[in-house]
Amino acid sequence: MSKIPAPVPAPIPSACVPPGTPVWSSEEAARWSRVRGAPWARPLWSVPALLIAVVWAIAAAPEPPCTDAVPCGADWPGMVEVGLAAGLLYWFARLPELALVAAPALAAVVAWTELPDAGPNSLAANLCVLAALGFGWAAARERLTARRRQRDLVVGAAVVRHPLPGPVAPLRRGLVLIPAGLVLLAVAAFCVAEGIAGVREDRHHADRAVRTVAKVVGRDDDSLRALTEDGRPLIPGSAYPEDHRVGGTVTVLEDGSWQRLASEPYDAMGPQLGALAAGLPGLSLLVTGLLARRRAAALRRGPVPVLRVLERMDEDGLVQIHAGDDTACRRPVLAAPFAAGAPDGDEREAAADGEGLEELTAAAALPREAVMFGSPHDGGELLLVTTFRGEPAVLRTSGPVRRSRPDGRPVSAPGTGAYAVADTTATPVPETLVTTGRPLSWGPGPLARSFGAALALIMVGGAAFNARALVTDWTDVKAAFFLLCMLTWLGIAAELLNWRVTADRSGLWLSGRWKVRHLPWDDLRSARYTRHGSVEMRVPDGDHWRLSGVGMPKLERRLGLNPSYVRMAEEVTALRDHPELRPTEAAPGRGRGFPLGPVLLVLTVVVAAAWGLH
Repeated sequence: MSKIPAPVPAPIPSACVPPGTPVWSSEEAARWSRVRGAPWARPLWSVPALLIAVVWAIAAAPEPPCTDAVPCGADWPGMVEVGLAAGLLYWFARLPELALVAAPALAAVVAWTELPDAGPNSLAANLCVLAALGFGWAAARERLTARRRQRDLVVGAAVVRHPLPGPVAPLRRGLVLIPAGLVLLAVAAFCVAEGIAGVREDRHHADRAVRTVAKVVGRDDDSLRALTEDGRPLIPGSAYPEDHRVGGTVTVLEDGSWQRLASEPYDAMGPQLGALAAGLPGLSLLVTGLLARRRAAALRRGPVPVLRVLERMDEDGLVQIHAGDDTACRRPVLAAPFAAGAPDGDEREAAADGEGLEELTAAAALPREAVMFGSPHDGGELLLVTTFRGEPAVLRTSGPVRRSRPDGRPVSAPGTGAYAVADTTATPVPETLVTTGRPLSWGPGPLARSFGAALALIMVGGAAFNARALVTDWTDVKAAFFLLCMLTWLGIAAELLNWRVTADRSGLWLSGRWKVRHLPWDDLRSARYTRHGSVEMRVPDGDHWRLSGVGMPKLERRLGLNPSYVRMAEEVTALRDHPELRPTEAAPGRGRGFPLGPVLLVLTVVVAAAWGLH
């Protein structure tokens, strides 16, 4: 494989560069990248802490039976607690701005409704909820403080400010989210209104009702069968029919044809669930849209920091921004989806119908000089003035800004086709790569095998249980649905247990869920891992081979493990770019990997059939 020299960044016309615009140096960009919230502020800690505390509080909460003296009813404070707790599990991770308001609100509701009459166990659980809310609030504040420090660093590096160049198309982020959020919130408000109306109607009937004592003679799933003293039958509905023993007495309220148990008023559970199902995503969409509009307005309102940078498009269609002096584009600083910002669009969007898409993608992957308008931070808004095929182009963010990987791994450089072969001088040889001429092999680590074994046991046991249920009742929809989905989960378990990548003199042998694929060295365009623990290998026609979710990099590193898929991606990349390091021997048949999916499928079918027919 011949080397492809690092391309020279395409220059930007001098007329597109505002006067006095400084270059964002690698030192300043590295200082920006190092600005992070404290390790304890990561959602990895605050979200599980709140989840565990809330589950404990729910389990420890007393559930007094519904009685005539203390009837049950609509629990509106409880609905607010559940809604805020469920929302915060998402807001702590994605919307710290909303979490700063919601966490104190939930803490106030818990302190007002739960603490006064709580028993010892419930009191301890609710105090843990308050502690988790305080911890999550502090974490959200820490993350927002880190964003402010990022903005301050860019302002200090920029020195000068300039307004956005014109003409620029309006920044439209948030325009769809705001109406969608308002519609969902309107649905939630309607559900709440329906619930309140139901409670009022129930109280209206109860005020006029006649109280009748009746004897319970039978129970159904959602009602009771009772007889009055004069033998008149009554069938009042009941949310808890198991709480009423046959032979006991109940008090029934009657208002004409309307009747219910005196101990079970209308509880509005259906409207409350509808309000939560619509209100939580509606509030999240609305706040996200409003934040996007506020950031877009701040970008257009007046002069903003301006820096000279380099930009290029990666394989996922994200535009990566590099320091202005990083001409080899080895260390991306941040990445975001960008769209054409000029009213007439951009050539890159003109090929959306597929015509010339491969050529345009390869051209977009070339590094270019650019001018960055705005102060980058996680979730921020930016505008780029760059060049494309010799013509000025304006790009604006169409999604949130995210910092690039902290390890600064090099990104593939453009070659032939839509994907690129990296410059060999830019790909270091990992210290872990030991070449002896014999084939090299990589497989799952202990964490992946543990999860795979647990998932396989769950699938085999679940298949047996649901096969037995289906034999007993062939109309059991849940059992049939589980068996239909079983194939996918068995494949995931097989991949976690026994994925394998083997490198020999001819190329790579890729063993996945159901089969083994051979990939010659000349067809390999890139091998990379994602932050979610997946691996992708791409070939010239744009196709790819993927290992999905084979590990959790952060957790494995915290446990002192070296993720095998990370090492495999780095070493395979080095073997691709350094042919002299490749194995000189061919891998034997057994050494090429063995897909475990068919074996697990046969085992599951045998166990399910034996248990179902037992």
